[in-house]
Amino acid sequence: MTLAVAKLESDSFKGNKRKLIGIYFVLMLLCCVTFVGGIFVLVLQNINQAETEFRQYSHQVHQSLAQSFAVNETILDGFAAFLADVGMQEPNRARFYTRSMMDRYNHLYMFQAAQRVAGDQVQAFEQDMSLHLNEPMLVRSFVYGRGLVPAAQDEAFQYYPIVFVEPTFTDGFSVLGLDIASIQFIKDAMNHARSSGLGAISQPIELSEGEPAFVLVKPVYRKLEAEPGQYALLVVKSDELIPNQRPSEPGFQLRVALTGGEFSFLNIKTEGMSAWESWLFPVLNKQLNITVGAQTLILTLRQQLGFKHLNGSLIGILMVITLVVSLAVALMLRLHLEAELIKQEASVQLYRQANYDNLTGLANRHYFDGNFRRCIAAAKRRQAKLALVYLDLNDFKQINDTLGHQVGDRVLMIASEVIQDVIRADDLASRFGGDEFVIMLESIQAKADVDCVIDRLRERFTQVTQIDGNPVQLKTSAGYALYPDDGGSFDQLVRISDKRMYEDKRASKSAG
Repeated sequence: MTLAVAKLESDSFKGNKRKLIGIYFVLMLLCCVTFVGGIFVLVLQNINQAETEFRQYSHQVHQSLAQSFAVNETILDGFAAFLADVGMQEPNRARFYTRSMMDRYNHLYMFQAAQRVAGDQVQAFEQDMSLHLNEPMLVRSFVYGRGLVPAAQDEAFQYYPIVFVEPTFTDGFSVLGLDIASIQFIKDAMNHARSSGLGAISQPIELSEGEPAFVLVKPVYRKLEAEPGQYALLVVKSDELIPNQRPSEPGFQLRVALTGGEFSFLNIKTEGMSAWESWLFPVLNKQLNITVGAQTLILTLRQQLGFKHLNGSLIGILMVITLVVSLAVALMLRLHLEAELIKQEASVQLYRQANYDNLTGLANRHYFDGNFRRCIAAAKRRQAKLALVYLDLNDFKQINDTLGHQVGDRVLMIASEVIQDVIRADDLASRFGGDEFVIMLESIQAKADVDCVIDRLRERFTQVTQIDGNPVQLKTSAGYALYPDDGGSFDQLVRISDKRMYEDKRASKSAG
């Protein structure tokens, strides 16, 4: 196949291949965009779902805590009402009430009652309570750095010793007689409760078991009393307020604190998330208020979202679909390229058969005729010269007859190779038929240029002395015609070059 045919096949196939690769790139880009868009939509849906679940959970925790604190206030109100009505005259009735409440609610830790005692009445109070309890009881105050100290017998002082405890503990320490007003955080809650007339919550404390807790304090007024004669106290375990709503997912924090307070009644933190998740995913926050008496608690919930909140199954399905579509597009491209290659090969084959000689690969007479006419038109516009060289192999029939047609075909193929090797890339060689070859030489300045080409061809042909082990002697007769010196048409130039070729052939025979 000639360079022209190869270039035609290469350029056409490369053009189609680039077009198909462009289409494939667009399809793959569309797949990637669809995949990324699908992932984005799924992530947004998952985040929205997580936000909805977070809001629902926040609402549940808030409702549960609000209900727990409301229950605590109701229980404390009932205990305070009992103290206002009966006092400690019937402690068994008080124990029945407190025990029934503690059996019902797991978050209740202790009931206490404190009674106001003037300093000058401490001794009489101690004697009366010792007889009533059948055990000695002393009024004691807590002094920081000194511990428990006996109450001063001075009318200038007011004490609020504990006179009732449920349950009673046998851990070697009795709180009976302890002045609650000497404990600063209890005193603060007492003052707050007295000023509002409602229950007040103390700052968080830690129980002997290590559990977090707090104390609800409510003043108890009897008829015609300007100052509360007693205080009802309820110790509540913080962790038991939401036993069924404790967060378990990683990256979660739940905190309950008084407004503006630095102490937390509840501060639950789960395992933290990775740095990648903290960077990629948003943080959900929620703050809700809980009213306790005249005080306000702030419930703060915070959740760091992460990979576990994504629907891995749907993302996996989307990845599989994208992979399948990508493979299908790649397969389609391959099949299309193969079909295009087959089509291109068939097209080139038809083009080759119509325009080129099957044996030598040189242009045939039809292609040479059309191309030569175009070159003549171009030369006419440029006022340039071109030449037509007509070659005939001498004694070719004898080679065919003596050595066979197979060797004869090899002679023609070698002759075409010699011709293409001698002429320039812009020149065109053609097999007109049999052992006749026609060459078009462009941009010829003078007849000497044509003679030079003919001489080189003859020299190269004489160098071929053996073909497939058979000795041969290749000689050629050549004729030429110049445009526009010898004619202005293709037919005229062919006739003249053919005539001169036969003259050369007769001359060589005469000389031989």
